[in-house]
Amino acid sequence: MPKPADSRVRPGRTGVLVAAAVLLCAPGCHTARNFKERVANATAPLFSSHYDDPRAAEKLAAAEQLFQEKQYEKARSEFRTLADNQGNPAALAERARYMQAECRYMLGQYPEAADTYHKVLLDFPTGTYRRDCCARMFEICDFWLNDFRTEKDRRVAAGETGVLRWHPSWPKPLDRSRPAIDQEGRTLEVLERVHTHDITGPTADKAIFWCGYVNFIRGNFDEADQFFSQLVELHSDSPLRPEAMAFAIQAKNNATGGASYDGRKCAEALHLIQVAEATVPELANDPSKAEKLTRAKFAIRSQQAEKDFLTAEYYERTGHPGSAVFYYELVRRRYAGTRYSDLATEKKDRLVKLMHDGRPSPGNDPFAIAKAKWNELFNKHQPAPDDEKDRPRIDPSLMPAGGPPPSDGTGNTRP
Repeated sequence: MPKPADSRVRPGRTGVLVAAAVLLCAPGCHTARNFKERVANATAPLFSSHYDDPRAAEKLAAAEQLFQEKQYEKARSEFRTLADNQGNPAALAERARYMQAECRYMLGQYPEAADTYHKVLLDFPTGTYRRDCCARMFEICDFWLNDFRTEKDRRVAAGETGVLRWHPSWPKPLDRSRPAIDQEGRTLEVLERVHTHDITGPTADKAIFWCGYVNFIRGNFDEADQFFSQLVELHSDSPLRPEAMAFAIQAKNNATGGASYDGRKCAEALHLIQVAEATVPELANDPSKAEKLTRAKFAIRSQQAEKDFLTAEYYERTGHPGSAVFYYELVRRRYAGTRYSDLATEKKDRLVKLMHDGRPSPGNDPFAIAKAKWNELFNKHQPAPDDEKDRPRIDPSLMPAGGPPPSDGTGNTRP
């Protein structure tokens, strides 16, 4: 059965189409060049992020008109197209990206808005909207922190004390105003970005303070110490500095892990207490805060005393009574008034008496213990009589060849 006439391909028509295509694509043909430019301009928004858009300013004005009319979704799409085009001027692209974030914010899509504000800061770190972006990001974080404050107040009212560990909660996937998972983690991340990108801004000290406070409540004392110490060092004029210094002292003292670990954090905390007492009148003149500083100082000194006391016990346990006596004496002198000072005095006196009697502590070395038991059993080390101990000794190698010089009967030698 023959095919319809309109579906058959005529050889003559095919040749004409091929010849026209070859002529249009020829490199020296103006028609071909114009055709290529029109095709490139038409497909650039779809396949390229860098193209010339002569109507960019007009599109920006139209998108802002949509924003004024509260058509945020349509305006967001237009702003995004303008911001993604790297061929547009920097000022226009920055404005478009910022307005894209504003559309997200007005729609209540706070996680996406925070990410878009951060993109503005990354692409234009010294741009016009840097401080506005940081202010919006802090406002979003403050909204997210309401859940943390509510949980803390509820658990404290219920009688919980100490570290309030994070408790998981049911996610709310339909709530676009909060992150779907790890809300606290996203909050701390955005707060750190606020402090990093605008360290001298009006919200920088608040952002870093909340980073430290959330970590302090959750028991992450190393991170809390880092954030509070940054606030103390970098924001000397902040009204939050005295409170941050008090939290930093507690965080340093709690971050050590105990007397068996590195004691440098305790030394840093003690130094910070001395700085607070000398330079921060808000802490030194307030009776309640001064009492807290005094308790913190006593706790730090007690931990340092325990560390040196454990060092002395280690030397005693390993059979080095001389070193043990040295550290017991160090604890007795340096940390007077603590319970470790009294314990060190008792142990030092006992060790000194044993060494004076010729029976030093063998520690936990089984061979030293066996030797000490053997000597004790067979009286190998008997203390000398008092007159023998008090008599002066003469090194035989220093005596003359004829023997010791004659004595006059009084203990003195005659010439």
